Amino acid sequence: SKQGMKLCVKLVNDISSIKATLQSNHTLTDLSVKYIPAYYYRSIEGPNPDDEIQRQINMAVDINKRHARIAAGKEKVILTQLHSGKRAELAALQGVDHSVYGEIDPLHLPEV
Repeated sequence: SKQGMKLCVKLVNDISSIKATLQSNHTLTDLSVKYIPAYYYRSIEGPNPDDEIQRQINMAVDINKRHARIAAGKEKVILTQLHSGKRAELAALQGVDHSVYGEIDPLHLPEV
């Protein structure tokens, strides 16, 4: 399911915070939930959302393959947390792009 695929992305690269990214799984070196042919990335139509989820999983496990555990965590932080575009893309994919505070009526918030 699509929700299961999103949970796999979160497993290997949790974007909700830098600490969460560092505590994500850095030992998985192969995780495939959907096969994507290489030629598809050159398609005019572009990848569909399910393919984007698999692409993010591939990126995270490729980092795991290339680096030791601690270094993999740091690399994921550099590539995703410190790159605002990628962070926004992953946050939207994982559903952490919306703030609970935005739903609270300002009259109910304490003055600071």
